[in-house]
Amino acid sequence: MPDVSEQQAQRLIAFATERLGRQEGNGQCWTLVDNGFENLGFHKPAATYNWGRTIDQLSGARPGDVFQFRNFRVTTRTENDDGWQEETQSRGDPRHTAILQSIDADGVATFLEANVNGSFSVQRNTFRVRTADTEDGNGGRTTVRISGTFTIYRPQSEEE
Repeated sequence: MPDVSEQQAQRLIAFATERLGRQEGNGQCWTLVDNGFENLGFHKPAATYNWGRTIDQLSGARPGDVFQFRNFRVTTRTENDDGWQEETQSRGDPRHTAILQSIDADGVATFLEANVNGSFSVQRNTFRVRTADTEDGNGGRTTVRISGTFTIYRPQSEEE
């Protein structure tokens, strides 16, 4: 089966964006993606939590791809002259499904997702999916550590 085109992938993003702030179906993370695939005529593989062709490298991810997280944690530690602060975000305990809206070269990604942050509503959230060490030039340092895994899926078209 062929990959969906970038234009078709944008339709999946639009489907999710139109639902921001509202619960889609039963509010589970996978329901947003499943309903989007059904509405747009994308192929849904029979395997659970499999959303298409696997993309092996993060650098190959594009908007409209589906991320399947497993026990994923992002820990961000910020240090400066006043001390330090640490924050942890998690996705998937054990699994979580989200639609990639955008990603930059530093691995900062924006996702459209549901059943996160104590809410079943569709949300837009941004977090890193790659480790990083940065300095701000004034003695401040930010360290981002990632644990767990994710698989990137490229949706497939039903059309041959």
